[in-house]
Amino acid sequence: MKQQETGEFMKGKLIVFEGPEGCGKSTQAEMVFDYLQNNDVKTVLLREPGGNAISEKIRSIILDPAHKAMTKKTELLLYIASRAQIIEEKLKPLLDGGTTVLLDRFSLSTLVYQGYARGLDKKQIKMLNDYVAKGVKVFMTVVFDVSAAEAKKRMSKREKHDRLDAEAAAFHKKVRAGYLAEAAKNKNIYLIKTDGKSKEKIFDETIKLLCKKRAY
Repeated sequence: MKQQETGEFMKGKLIVFEGPEGCGKSTQAEMVFDYLQNNDVKTVLLREPGGNAISEKIRSIILDPAHKAMTKKTELLLYIASRAQIIEEKLKPLLDGGTTVLLDRFSLSTLVYQGYARGLDKKQIKMLNDYVAKGVKVFMTVVFDVSAAEAKKRMSKREKHDRLDAEAAAFHKKVRAGYLAEAAKNKNIYLIKTDGKSKEKIFDETIKLLCKKRAY
């Protein structure tokens, strides 16, 4: 039973796509999803926060630009609540059933955004993440890195901007630094540079990485 709780016996694989705002991770997640489906891989694409009715409502609260008064701890606990719901409602059943799950953000986002960027205690964040994610094991995490200048250019093309998009440049700089720091010390986090590359080129690198690591 103890081994099952660690996620060791899960039949499916959880592949997480991460990165700062404007890195293109959501585009890549969609492209990989289409590729795997076309190659008859049983796969599902979900996002965090979100992925189910309750978590999507929490997402709307977190990202609403009108909620400028939201405290750092409130923000953290809303992310954790959303994660707890998607894990029990979606991730565990899908992974137990042998489905490959592509997830647009997961626990690493909370560590980076609320820990590195907001300055909340990283150990406490890890404890909260571990508490709600018990029984779920990430197969691999792909971080799409982007420079501040390139990210700003990409984000300027968006039709809508959420509360996190509107954060100051210093905040986004800390986010990127957090991702780079975690990638440097975690062998299960893989970094893909995106500056100056087309989405097709980035996709090619992503698929080659997933294939090399036998992610599908």
